[in-house]
Amino acid sequence: MSLGNRINPFKELKNYVASWQHEKLAFCYDLACSVTPAGLVLTLQQQQIQFSLSITLQPSLDCLRLTTFSLTEESNLGDLCQPLYDAALIEIVLQGLDLIAFCAQRFHKHEVNFMLSPYEAEHLTSLEGLFQSISSHTTTQGKRQLLSLFIAEELFEVLADLKTQLHQKLWTQQKTDLFIRRYWQSVDRLNAPVLSFLSLQKKQAQQNETGNVISFLKASQRRSAI
Repeated sequence: MSLGNRINPFKELKNYVASWQHEKLAFCYDLACSVTPAGLVLTLQQQQIQFSLSITLQPSLDCLRLTTFSLTEESNLGDLCQPLYDAALIEIVLQGLDLIAFCAQRFHKHEVNFMLSPYEAEHLTSLEGLFQSISSHTTTQGKRQLLSLFIAEELFEVLADLKTQLHQKLWTQQKTDLFIRRYWQSVDRLNAPVLSFLSLQKKQAQQNETGNVISFLKASQRRSAI
C-alpha cells in the first residue's frame, strides 16, 4: 500500500469499510480518501447522521504516524436522544481505530504513534487502556499528546468486544427509551436520516401527549357539568 498509488489503496480501504457488518453496528459508514501534503487523509462518515472523523496518516520507517484525529459532531442529536448521541461518538471512534489498525497492517507496520493536540486526544481518553504508552510533549506546533498503539490481532478482538458491549447497552436502553426503541426497531434504520427520524418521533410523541391532555381536560369538564 503506497501513498503514490491513488487508486488501489483507496479502493481497498473503501471496500474494507463497506465490509463492516451492519447488523453488529448502530450506524453505517462511508469513507472518503485523499492525498495531501500532510499525508493520507481518511474521512469516516456516519451515513445516517452528520458525525465524521478525519484522520491524517504518515508512514515512517518504523511505524505509522497519525497527526490528526478530528471529530465533527451533530449536537442536535444530543437534544433529541442523549444515549444515541453517546453511542454515535463511541462507535465512530472505535471504527476509526479499527480502520487505523487495518491501514497499519497494509503498510506492514506493527505500531501506530498518535501525535495529537490535547483536544483531539480527549476523544481517546476513555480508551487509554488500549495504548502501550501515553505522554505529553511540547513541539513547535504547541502541546501534543503522544499515544503509542501496538497492532496485533488481539487489538481487533478487543475492539469487536467493545462494539458488542455498546450494541448490547443500546439494546437494553431501548426497553425504557422510546426513541431508541423506535430507531432500533425501524425497518429503515440503516437508511433513514437519524435526526429526521427522531424529530418526527418526538413530534408525534408531543402530539400524543397534547391529545391526552386535551382529552383529560374535556373529560374533567364533562364531569364538572354533571
